[in-house]
Amino acid sequence: MVQTATPGHNSPAGASYSGFGELLLRVVGAVLQILATWAIVHALDPDAAGVYFRGFVISLGMATLLRAKYEIYMAQHIIGRHAAASGIADGVLLVQFGQRVLVRSSLVCGVLLVVTTDLDIQQPHLQPVLETYLPFVLAIPCVSLSTFIGEALRAANRTMLGTVVASYALNLSIILAVVLAPEDASLTLYAWAYFGGTLAAAALAVYLAWRAFPCTWKRGFHEPIAREVLEAVDNLAIIGLGRGLLLWGPLCILAVWAPAVEMARYAVAARTALIVDYFLPALNLTTGRQILGRSRSSVQAARPLLLAQLGRAVLYSSAFIAVLLAAAPATLRLYGPPYDNQFIIYALLLGVQWANSVGRPAVRHAVADWDARRIRVAVESGALAAVVICALAVNQWGALAAAAASLVGALIVNGRAILQALALPNRLQGPN
Repeated sequence: MVQTATPGHNSPAGASYSGFGELLLRVVGAVLQILATWAIVHALDPDAAGVYFRGFVISLGMATLLRAKYEIYMAQHIIGRHAAASGIADGVLLVQFGQRVLVRSSLVCGVLLVVTTDLDIQQPHLQPVLETYLPFVLAIPCVSLSTFIGEALRAANRTMLGTVVASYALNLSIILAVVLAPEDASLTLYAWAYFGGTLAAAALAVYLAWRAFPCTWKRGFHEPIAREVLEAVDNLAIIGLGRGLLLWGPLCILAVWAPAVEMARYAVAARTALIVDYFLPALNLTTGRQILGRSRSSVQAARPLLLAQLGRAVLYSSAFIAVLLAAAPATLRLYGPPYDNQFIIYALLLGVQWANSVGRPAVRHAVADWDARRIRVAVESGALAAVVICALAVNQWGALAAAAASLVGALIVNGRAILQALALPNRLQGPN
């Protein structure tokens, strides 16, 4: 699953076993996602669950902003197959960027710890809240590193490994905490369980990266990053900020302006909708590398492959989402009130997953044939629409506003990516 093919994998039996094993991992991952969500909302009342999920926003949202520009450059390097031209192996660059992401995250974590310590002294009435959020702040470096590596694995078409890094360890830690904790366990205990899960996820991410990107890792640790690479990374900062706002802007607005119970309702629907991510990438990216790494002179030949990929993505995504929508009432009933009447929010978030799945081949194509201006316009317009819609409607509609804003942002970004990918051959040919 993480190494190059061996002779045994070339046989039908070997391929069948490998496919079955990956399918099993995907099913287990989806089950763990739902079980962990069910466990936490049954262990905590809705208000406490909302506070808990606000901690998720702190660690995951901050991690996205801290790793964004490195993540985008890493995706360009992997998807565009730049290792041969640059002389920098993917694994070497991953180690170099991973160190910088970890250092940046640790510095931000330190600053936040100083701020929380000062608040603890100056505002004693905030002490219970600060105790709850302390583990989420400490988790920021671990989350930054594990999610950065997970996205690099996804860029390398190792989507299952990226999913494992992002969720397996964390979901298992949540489930174990609920099972082993006493009935009167405090919210703080579950927050520390989250921190433990992020530590395990970071360790697992490093191991999977070592297996997936074979290289002389000593070179990555000891060789400084080339100045031109750092300059190219810095040029991606605005796009990275826009991507972070697109992903986490509506959630941050919801966490600050809406009651905690609205945060809990949104989080339950969002975590359940994420099971889409376990299955669709493996289906609609099976031939993704056929359209990548081509020269501009052969881009016209890549158009039919791109169209075929987009067609498969629409087919698989629509069919899978339709099944989940049909099962939505039964799925939401698993969580009980007040989460069982969130069908509209859940449907909107499934729409976000549908848009991202349909647009994924075009996004990879856009990354391989990088046009910074067009990509910046797409990301910034999507982020602006999502933030403005959520900010204007969150007071009245709460979680529903955040879900709708996220869907609009996803449709804008993925729609522009598809249009850009389809227009690329005409743009290169020029006027007739």
